[in-house]
Amino acid sequence: MAHYQISPGKAVGIFHLGDTLWHVLDLLRTRKNEYPKFSLSWDPQHPHKSAVVIHLPSLTLYFPHPSQTLTLISFPSLASSNVTLTFETQLLYALEHPLTRAKVGRIFGPTFADEGRGLVFPGIKFEMSSEGKGGREDLVRRLDVNGKEGERLSLPGQLISCNVQPNKGVVLSIAEEEPLEIILGQTTAQDLLLDLGHPLRKFWKEDDRLEKMWGGTSEPGYCFWNYFQYGLDFLISPQFKVHKILCYSNIPGTPLFQRYARCPWTVSTSSGTLNLTSSVATFHSSLFPRASQYEEEIDGQKSSISDKTRKASKSGAGGTKKKRYGEPPVMVLDRVVEGGLDGVMNVGESRLIGYEGLIIEEDQSSGGISSVLVWQNEGVQSLS
Repeated sequence: MAHYQISPGKAVGIFHLGDTLWHVLDLLRTRKNEYPKFSLSWDPQHPHKSAVVIHLPSLTLYFPHPSQTLTLISFPSLASSNVTLTFETQLLYALEHPLTRAKVGRIFGPTFADEGRGLVFPGIKFEMSSEGKGGREDLVRRLDVNGKEGERLSLPGQLISCNVQPNKGVVLSIAEEEPLEIILGQTTAQDLLLDLGHPLRKFWKEDDRLEKMWGGTSEPGYCFWNYFQYGLDFLISPQFKVHKILCYSNIPGTPLFQRYARCPWTVSTSSGTLNLTSSVATFHSSLFPRASQYEEEIDGQKSSISDKTRKASKSGAGGTKKKRYGEPPVMVLDRVVEGGLDGVMNVGESRLIGYEGLIIEEDQSSGGISSVLVWQNEGVQSLS
């Protein structure tokens, strides 16, 4: 029988409001004896816009879009749940000690009357059984723990926002800390250690296919620093400076789901803010200039890449399609063949689409943006 300590507006047992989906699932994996089975659900038609729900025996954890942080902990069928609930030092519920309207009043004191059959206490709600008649012995059918009104559900050290600046870097906002700017080619590995702590993992960069495809150069000595809890990777150069930054969206049903927490990244442009739900067409219209001196400068530097892309586009259409002006380079990526996903079904391919200072990975099944890579063209000044 599971035992949970109820903390209104804060937590139920080991589950704390404000925790990320990545953290909670990682926590469940380390407690397989206590939670041998659980399931996840989301909207399969729109996973990049969907909430994620973890279903445990007697307990449901709700992570809304876009934050993917725990905002609601619910016992949806409390009256028949084989659990023990305590509040401070008092027994709140057990299978042989049902929770009644009278017990709620005795333990919590005066409560706000909710519309319908509910009783509301700051950070906790009790829903009475429809079979009751409004008397003191009416049973509590459902119990919900959520945030207190006016309080922000963010825990110390949690990443709140990540403002992506193409061709420059990112600005991170971490709860209870000052904004942190990470600049490509300037921020050092030592800076990351001081500001973000040690990465959860490091590995040497061995895959240079992207550079080969898009005309870049690759040299040994680059190392990835993985901050899974923030949804971030930093590529560190042999000179121990941040060379590239990867931000992950943690979209359910994609190959990278649950390898990283969701990074709350956004890209601010003159035409609006881009995020993981923005379409490729919106990225294209916002980030790829159609006619300007700036574009001519970039086209001159990327002429070989652009020529290859246009020729491939033309040959793929049998020579009948007119060449489009100003198309970004595109590369198809199938992460299933990378290993570790043997036997996984219904995982689609993604597209890598390059812009000046930014590469986006579009999940072709949902249309969501699975990740963004921030890079710097040393021959072009940053846009900010």
